[in-house]
Amino acid sequence: MTIPTSISHPPLTSSASRPRLKAAVVVRPKHIALVYPPAEIERAATMVDILNPEGPLDPDRWPEVDLILGGWGIPVLGECFLQEASALRAVFYAAGSVHCFMTDAAWARGLTVTTAASANSATTAEFCLAQVLFSLKHGWRFMRTARESWRNAYTHQDIPGLYGSRIGLVSFGRVAQRLASLLRPLSIEVVAWDPFQSPELLLDHGVTPCDLDTLFATSHVVSLHAPHFPDTEKLVDARLLESLRPGATLINTSRGEIIDEAALIALLRKRPDLTALLDVTHPEPPRRDSALFDLSNVFLTPHLAGCYGPECRRLGALAVDELTRYVQDEPLHHAIGREEAAVMA
Repeated sequence: MTIPTSISHPPLTSSASRPRLKAAVVVRPKHIALVYPPAEIERAATMVDILNPEGPLDPDRWPEVDLILGGWGIPVLGECFLQEASALRAVFYAAGSVHCFMTDAAWARGLTVTTAASANSATTAEFCLAQVLFSLKHGWRFMRTARESWRNAYTHQDIPGLYGSRIGLVSFGRVAQRLASLLRPLSIEVVAWDPFQSPELLLDHGVTPCDLDTLFATSHVVSLHAPHFPDTEKLVDARLLESLRPGATLINTSRGEIIDEAALIALLRKRPDLTALLDVTHPEPPRRDSALFDLSNVFLTPHLAGCYGPECRRLGALAVDELTRYVQDEPLHHAIGREEAAVMA
């Protein structure tokens, strides 16, 4: 489900008659400078009083807090916490899914909640774009065979390249939509499967709706973007995997649980023509004795497709943007409700 681009919040009293709101910055200490560098704290401080600009919030001050500028490490907003934070009315979360802190009690209070999922999705889509383009040139295959023998690429006319090749997207949420927009200027056909999105939405993004069987059997690159729910666990099973076309690449930046890992390992052992690029696994990291570490046609990365390092500033900037809109009584662009939160990855 796509989060609405603009959601109004209950109007505040006029700025002339109300006291300045008080905000707490609630992020793990090691991440504060990454997500909310001094420039963002200063920007927020022009709109609200920041109660803890230089360190963790004194627990005795929770009753004063109107707003949270949050991130990784935000506490669970359960009944006991909400009794302490009695004035809390809004959370601007500089990360993706809000499952880790929102509770029935928090939703029942009617808190305004925004998420930086769209900013994190943009970074993930850019990571996927790099993997897709390199895969279409069979770069991963040549990297792993170069030590054995130097092969003249011109003798390998099976390389799909970047003209007329097909990319299959499994699920069409935020990341896949952003990836489709990045691929759109290229001469690449993009198809997608998502039973919960309308064909019109896909077509509006320049993407052709496709059933899952056809997508796996015909795509040069299959990129997985499905959330992990009971219905999607091992969605990518042995039957689908075995249908992959010769030389195909499978990319997973969503959740490891959606792949039948045992089936994937078995297939990759007998199909060296295939390549798997796994930024997520289950468990994560893989067990020390996992065959994923030993197969030459598997490339593992440590769940780094989303925001890392300076990229995290995207998340904090979005949260401060939303705080600014909130204080100025403007429609929020990234607010999320209970129903939308329930289907987030």
